[in-house]
Amino acid sequence: MPEQSMRRVARNGPGPRRSQLSGKGKIQMVLREYKTGPVYQGGLDKGMDIITGLTAVMRLNHITAGMVSAIGAVSEAQLGYFNAQTKSFEKRSFQESLEIVSLKGNISLKDNETFPHLHVVLSRSDFSTFGGHLFAGTVYAFEFEVIPFENKPFVRKFDNDTGLFLWKEE
Repeated sequence: MPEQSMRRVARNGPGPRRSQLSGKGKIQMVLREYKTGPVYQGGLDKGMDIITGLTAVMRLNHITAGMVSAIGAVSEAQLGYFNAQTKSFEKRSFQESLEIVSLKGNISLKDNETFPHLHVVLSRSDFSTFGGHLFAGTVYAFEFEVIPFENKPFVRKFDNDTGLFLWKEE
């Protein structure tokens, strides 16, 4: 859809809002405006699980909303592909040295706990790449940035239509 054909038709103040964009069809979304806090940059030790390590950084610094990026390498990983037909993740484990070409994610709450939702692109020694939802990854080398958002976090709730835990308005 060309950018010029889209315009915002609803805004409900500075907090959470349900927006509707018009153009070819309607786009409905949950939208919240944030300002960023201090940026945290660091690394995780070799052998640590990526999700466990990042979650600890977030809890230690009271981060419940934000975004994550990282690069590095893993000695093993478990990724998932969400199959919309079956409404379930197809998981696959990789027991090999892989480079993290890109890791990107967001931070919200799920079941009242800090939840990093992470996707990753990995590469092999032959330069082929693949990616998906990161369920686990053992650090070989890992450097990250966590950018906290200053506002109320989104909360993930189960969505019957998709079978996923999605951000919901409260």
